[in-house]
Amino acid sequence: MGRKEPLNFNLRSDAITRKIFWCLLGFELFIVFLDLFVNHYKWSSVSSIRRMVNITREDSLSNWFSSFQAIVVGSVIWLTAIGVKKQKSGDDYKKRYYCWAGIGTFFIYLGIDDAIKFHERMGTAFKVLLFPDDDTSVAGVLGSIYDVFPSYTWQMIFGPFFIAVGAFIIWFLWKELSSKKLWYWFLAGLSLYAVAVGLDFVEGLDGAPYEGIAGFFRTEEYRIEHLSKTVEEFLEMLGTTTFLVIFLKNISSLSQEWKVNIFEKS
Repeated sequence: MGRKEPLNFNLRSDAITRKIFWCLLGFELFIVFLDLFVNHYKWSSVSSIRRMVNITREDSLSNWFSSFQAIVVGSVIWLTAIGVKKQKSGDDYKKRYYCWAGIGTFFIYLGIDDAIKFHERMGTAFKVLLFPDDDTSVAGVLGSIYDVFPSYTWQMIFGPFFIAVGAFIIWFLWKELSSKKLWYWFLAGLSLYAVAVGLDFVEGLDGAPYEGIAGFFRTEEYRIEHLSKTVEEFLEMLGTTTFLVIFLKNISSLSQEWKVNIFEKS
């Protein structure tokens, strides 16, 4: 056989990222549609089908998609870190590499966390271990904070960590993203996350305003609560999609040409 010619693929990053965004957004809207009509309004009489598309359940289609998408974002960021290391441009490339790798690891953690509900379960474990029978007097300062904290325990425990990591990522990406437009888009994605966490905070309040809203719209309270959770999950998925597109655009700017070499062992 003659010598095989290499295969060359020419891909436009802008066109690809645009298609990725609209495809993922369409799938997320489809997930919301399934949740609202197949599950909430019971278009399907089969309970197992409704549970599968129930956007609030841990074993649902939406939770799988959200977790997988965050891990993909983390993987793209890790590729960025490897690209920075390969280029070895600038005296601080090692520092940049470790920062990118740390952010990528954080997003992979978010995907795993979302899959197993790590922060919610650790918040519950913290509450059970340190505050048995809701006796906050035995925990000193932590007990005092827990006693006045109005929402879920996980937000009290993990909130400072997430805020610190978020502040570092904002500072680092301000310098590292290939254009300020991408940085502004990153802030938009971060804002979607913030609104989702805010809705989760309201959900954990003892006096959550669902009853008043339900009365205003003359509907059942559980419908308003479910709609709030649906919006929360949708905003989180859309925020992750925004991050994915941003980091794909950014990694494409590291080099004008990307090559993947596959060797066959002779």
